[in-house]
Amino acid sequence: MSRSAWDGEPIGTTVKRLRRQRSLTQEALALRVGCSRSLIQQIENGKRIPSPAQREKLSAVLGERLPGGDETDAETSELRIRFNILLGEKPDIANRVLALAQTLAALEDTGEDLVPLREIAERQLARAEEVLTQIPSGSVVVREWNTVIDWLTVLDRAQERICAIHTAELGAIGGDVGDEYHRAILGKARSGVSVQRVYVLDDVVNVTSYEDKLWQQVRAGVETTLVNREFAPNAQGILIVDGSYVLAGDYDFRRRERDSSRFSTLRHDVQAAQRKFNHLRELRSYGMALVVNDLVERTGLTHYERLEQEDCRARFRTVLRRAWNNEKPDTEGLRS
Repeated sequence: MSRSAWDGEPIGTTVKRLRRQRSLTQEALALRVGCSRSLIQQIENGKRIPSPAQREKLSAVLGERLPGGDETDAETSELRIRFNILLGEKPDIANRVLALAQTLAALEDTGEDLVPLREIAERQLARAEEVLTQIPSGSVVVREWNTVIDWLTVLDRAQERICAIHTAELGAIGGDVGDEYHRAILGKARSGVSVQRVYVLDDVVNVTSYEDKLWQQVRAGVETTLVNREFAPNAQGILIVDGSYVLAGDYDFRRRERDSSRFSTLRHDVQAAQRKFNHLRELRSYGMALVVNDLVERTGLTHYERLEQEDCRARFRTVLRRAWNNEKPDTEGLRS
């Protein structure tokens, strides 16, 4: 609404003032409100106090919230007045707002499985609202949207199993959000959730910047598999949670960032994603993938608690490089 009526001004005086400002006759105002001219006259003369419904209609037509009214539903009445004023001034915007509100209301009745998707949508709306409120100042701050937070929303719901394919550069999930995602993965694995991750790489040297996290995953029991991109050129980033959710990410390798993410609870989407994951994981049966957990076990690295311990880091790198290049691991030298 444009503004509220003057404080302390009798409602009849307010109606008369606003009516004249808008160049309306008593008859024209009565016609738009849906009452008699005599009622408008009596209200302006202070002989009648409009009912809550009449006050709301007058407020909508005159474009201001009228004073008075001690009704118990004051908050609801205020909302109706504000919406009716908006409807009268900007019906297209009012219709858009109403459609959005009805969509949000309908989502309240959706199943528990759709809760994370609803939370993601609500965050997007909050971000848009933040931008809108800044526009009148002439200077707007638009916060970057990090889809990793969306993935965490679904990941946190895992109770039984997590399957993930990571096709971007290992440094892509970085910063505080990336660390939070990594901690969530470790936390789920340590709590008993089965976690399997497949990394599609151009070269094993790309692991260097990520090797600490890789080591921590192995120690936490996360099954970690490395696949040469030559064997999976069309692999897509995927997260599957409990066989109920699937998140598929489209990655822009030129810009080195995720272009979009698709979230689904549809059974056929989850099943299709699971088949893709299983296909990549099965490459290890043909010597086309490395299971880091097995390498650590076979080469005696399991007695190291931390990657920084003694020469563990150097040995770990050597084990990965030899396996990637199909060289026979020097198990004796590594165990010494």
